[in-house]
Amino acid sequence: MGYKLKGDCVKKYIEKCLRRTVTIENNTELLKRLPLKYKGIYNLFSVLHDGIEWIIVQPKVEVRLNTLRYDRSQIEKVSGFNCALYFTKINHYAKETMMNEGIPFIIAEQQMFLPFLGMVLLEKDNRRLAPVHMISFLTQKLLLCALYDKWNAMNVTKIAERLGVTKMSVTRCLDEIEYLDLDILDISGKTRKISVGDEPKTLWEKIRPVLRNPIITRFQLAEDIHLEKKAGMTALCEYSLLSDNSYPTYAITKKELSDVNIRSIRQISAGEEVGCEVLELGYFIDLNGKQVQDPLSVVLSLSGEDMADERVQLCIDEMLEGYVW
Repeated sequence: MGYKLKGDCVKKYIEKCLRRTVTIENNTELLKRLPLKYKGIYNLFSVLHDGIEWIIVQPKVEVRLNTLRYDRSQIEKVSGFNCALYFTKINHYAKETMMNEGIPFIIAEQQMFLPFLGMVLLEKDNRRLAPVHMISFLTQKLLLCALYDKWNAMNVTKIAERLGVTKMSVTRCLDEIEYLDLDILDISGKTRKISVGDEPKTLWEKIRPVLRNPIITRFQLAEDIHLEKKAGMTALCEYSLLSDNSYPTYAITKKELSDVNIRSIRQISAGEEVGCEVLELGYFIDLNGKQVQDPLSVVLSLSGEDMADERVQLCIDEMLEGYVW
């Protein structure tokens, strides 16, 4: 979300949308009637046109949506006027939530939602992003590749070449990233580019909550079938000095399932020793050309029980410092 209010620009934008002459004035008197904390968080502006007065509430700092919702209602109670929140930038989730709840807002030079004036929405462009309830594996692969290679201003064409997919597929990935409001996407007009920045570790910590376990299915087989790709705990052992389980863990993608015909191979019964474990993965990134699952996906693949082991945690830190950061 952005917080710089340019009075003349806002005035012209509202006048263009309403097709009315509008007066906008800084309302410091209203701030004095509100709790002291509001003065440090918001700028308030009175808007007057056609004998109608309402208030623009502009956050000066980052404010969570729940707080904005409550504070706006309090300002309405004290002022007695309708209040619209003002942003220079806002993510799609917050915008759709406010629309669903009938909370008025203005996004500078882009959109207005003023239901108290009967003005539903004016959009600069009609592109609507589909909601993202779970990140796709291709988008996750894109994000991890961006972190490893420290992408800078990578456009759709370059990303498609890097991942070996179509530009349409990359466009859908960028739609997901934009909807999730991940701090890796640079938007200039209709152009979108991926840039990691100078602190990939910080970015990893920000995006990790939306990432998913890349394992689709886990097969525990009675015999070791000796696949090439290593994953999970075996992969972690490849990156560190940790000793592996008594059985190896392999990776297989959906495309490779039919070649191996793994579903026809006998899986273990209760109490039987594991010959090998095979993880069907939603994607596979071979970081060093050694047929070993990439380090960040290894972290996402490990079970809670594995992660609780202090030795595993130490080896994860060693792996990430040596191969990622």
